[in-house]
Amino acid sequence: MTGCTREPPIEQEPWDARRPIDASTADVRVLLCNGTPCVDDDPCTISECVDRRTCVHLAAPTLCRCAPGCVSRASGSDAAAWAIDASTEGGTSLVVTDAGALTTVVEQEEHDFLWVPNTNESTISRWDARTRRELARYRVGASSGECLGRCCWENGCNMPSRTVVDARGDAYIASRGFQMQGTVTKIAARRADCVDRNANGTIDTSTGPMDVLAFGEDECVLWTADVGPVNAVLRSLAIDRGDESTPNGYPWVGACANLTGLSNAGLFQLDPRTGATIRRVAFDRCAYGAIVTPDGTLWQHSYARGLTPVNPYSGTVGTFVAVPTAFGRTCSGATSYGVTADLNGRLWLSGLSCADALGYDPRVRAWTRVDLRAMGARSAGLGITVDNANRLWMPSSGTPPKLFAWSADAFVRNATVPADEITTIPLAVGDLNGFSPSAVGADRLGAIWVASYSTLSPLLRVDPATRSIERIDGPQRVYTYTDFTGGVRRLLLGSATHSEAIDTGCSAPQLAELVWDAETPAGTALSFSLRTAATLEALASATPVALAVVPPAISPADLTEALRLAGVAPARWVRVSVAFTPSSVPVGAPTLRTIELAWRCPTGPG
Repeated sequence: MTGCTREPPIEQEPWDARRPIDASTADVRVLLCNGTPCVDDDPCTISECVDRRTCVHLAAPTLCRCAPGCVSRASGSDAAAWAIDASTEGGTSLVVTDAGALTTVVEQEEHDFLWVPNTNESTISRWDARTRRELARYRVGASSGECLGRCCWENGCNMPSRTVVDARGDAYIASRGFQMQGTVTKIAARRADCVDRNANGTIDTSTGPMDVLAFGEDECVLWTADVGPVNAVLRSLAIDRGDESTPNGYPWVGACANLTGLSNAGLFQLDPRTGATIRRVAFDRCAYGAIVTPDGTLWQHSYARGLTPVNPYSGTVGTFVAVPTAFGRTCSGATSYGVTADLNGRLWLSGLSCADALGYDPRVRAWTRVDLRAMGARSAGLGITVDNANRLWMPSSGTPPKLFAWSADAFVRNATVPADEITTIPLAVGDLNGFSPSAVGADRLGAIWVASYSTLSPLLRVDPATRSIERIDGPQRVYTYTDFTGGVRRLLLGSATHSEAIDTGCSAPQLAELVWDAETPAGTALSFSLRTAATLEALASATPVALAVVPPAISPADLTEALRLAGVAPARWVRVSVAFTPSSVPVGAPTLRTIELAWRCPTGPG
């Protein structure tokens, strides 16, 4: 059966128990209805097992091919058909091919930087992932908070930690600031974006680890901004998808300290051009880490407590999701620490003392657990990341330390991931006693980088294909577990995004389908999402709704179901967005030939 596929429900979830299903799916929990297969070969009907006893076939009027009155808007098939409104990462651009398809072109000399904080000296280093060389070192934070040789939670010290990279490749570093003013610093990745502030005709900037300019003198350090009140303790940092005026994304910083009269200083959206605070959003728990999923949602992780979705366009804070205590976790409390996400929008948390990882799928409101105790892990590292093959990576301490990996698609709803899905790589390279892994990230070529916040803090480069390990000395206590390579953002949000706004012509359209014709070579992906609002102007703050990630999704996407699950009512204007994720090795690019939105306008009274 094609064209009417529905994702099967989790039958034990009462909120979804009556959701229509398509019995052609291979989920044994819903394949049988009272012991009999519920088979439906009609593309214009859907199946439902009523009261889990009777199989019935219902009409599917939401599908335009099955009902009259549908209209559609298509793009593609020739160069003139694409009205390109694209945000692109530096080095990547959207182009129309000779055949009239939309694809990406990546410049040959593309940067591949690691932005590594040296926590005990108030600096951050820019490393070249390909040559393994430290190219520059910059002072960050407030000049009054410079602390040499001190780590990691001392009062009056900058303590740079969370580090993320925007779509241009520029780095943002949050200095936590215990009992002092916390700050965020932005550093340009390209010399062309640096600013000759002293007008001497050259860019004065660091050229290596021994060439660190004084505060305010490095002209590639674009700005340092105070964020929040004194002692807010800035602990979460992420960059959203951005908008038409700011395609490289807006940084969001979250506080974690209890202040007088407040449970928390809140979340702060910054202007990436100046560092000025654009908006403060009240937040009633510690914002310890953050990640933006492919649909554009900003998720805040609260240490040992759970996850909270935030709409970065409207500032609306969603419903808190508590970390489960199930799955036989024997550690003290519901421990969770670092946070990342995969290409399908699932959230992943490192379990720290639980020696595990937890995954949460917001689409079906289900958890999974990756138990690492049988693999010899005493505890999980602070960090967790995803690579460009959609595999999760998490280190652990021990003798020797270890690195664990598993496919994001190993996620098992409300159960534990099988042990044979997990890869273990011992980090046995020289003397690593006391190595306490915090940072873990993937570069453009797929290599995995691990660093430690202990005194012994080399960079370890792991080749996933050969499992070879290279040790590189130089960092000074790396206390971070954010996306310091930019690899997670590139994977989840793409390197370029095409968006188009559509006027459906009626106030409450029945959005039916999104149909596409595309090609996604190995390692590439397309992510589809939409926003809907009563006016064109209101689209900018509308809630993003994830529709499909290709692969594995197959056209068309059922918009009625996606909107229902997201709790979003369709309105007159719709903005469809497509994020393009090219591969690095081998070099490849996704191609979108056509895209079509189909809907029906209601008739009669009301």
